[in-house]
This record gives sequence, structure tokens and C-alpha cells, in this order.
Amino acid sequence: MTAAFIDLAPLKKALATLLEAIDFWHAQPVGSALKPHLRSAVVQSFEFSYELAVRTLRRVLIERAEAADLVADLSFNDLLRKAADAGLIADPARWREWREMRNATSHAYDEAKAQALASRAAGFAEDAAALLKALAADLGG
Repeated sequence: MTAAFIDLAPLKKALATLLEAIDFWHAQPVGSALKPHLRSAVVQSFEFSYELAVRTLRRVLIERAEAADLVADLSFNDLLRKAADAGLIADPARWREWREMRNATSHAYDEAKAQALASRAAGFAEDAAALLKALAADLGG
């Protein structure tokens, strides 16, 4: 079985956009009319980056598996354990936290939740960058 090409460029670009949004948000003074809009950009960039990171992780694990259909059907927690066993993520518990944060943003817009997520987005970006680095190493790129 030949390995399929997995393009990591979209994940790399999504993370760069997230980091840029975080920087713009932090650069605005409290009370600035732009601050809430930039926070929304951080939240949206986090959502997109998170989804892309998890989908890319699953795809890489599917490609390297002998029984791809079993990996495709893994629960999220089993996916995280498999990723940790493969050395692609360091701390599955943190990725469960990121999932909880992602789920919280999808139900309803809540000012406090948006603020909390935006404040923690840089931590996610660090974990996602580490994942990207591990995926690139795993894929030989």
C-alpha cells in the first residue's frame, strides 16, 4: 500500500492565521471598538484550526494503519490515545480540553465563554504547532 500524500499546508496556514488573530486582539487596548471583533476572529480561527488539526490527525493515523476502517471509527478518546502512542501528541487530556472549548463555542454565543476561549487560544496554538511538527516528521516532510 502506498501512502497517500497528506498536505499539511492548510493546517500550517490556519495556525498562522490563529496566531495573527491572537496578536491583533492583544494589540488592541481594552475598550477599543475593535477588541470584541478581533476576539471573534480569534474564536473563529480557533474553531477552524481545531477542526483541521483533528481531521488531519485522524487522516494521518488512517494512512499509517493496517486496518484503516478501524481507525476511521475510533472514538475521540481512542483517537487521542492512538495519537499519543504514536508520539503525535504529548497530552491527550489537553486535546480533550480543546474539544470541550470547541464544543462550547458551537452552542451559543456567550461573552464569558468567548473571552475564556480567546484567552486560552495561544495554548491551543502551541499544542497544534507541536502536532504539526510531529505530523511533518511522521510524513517525512
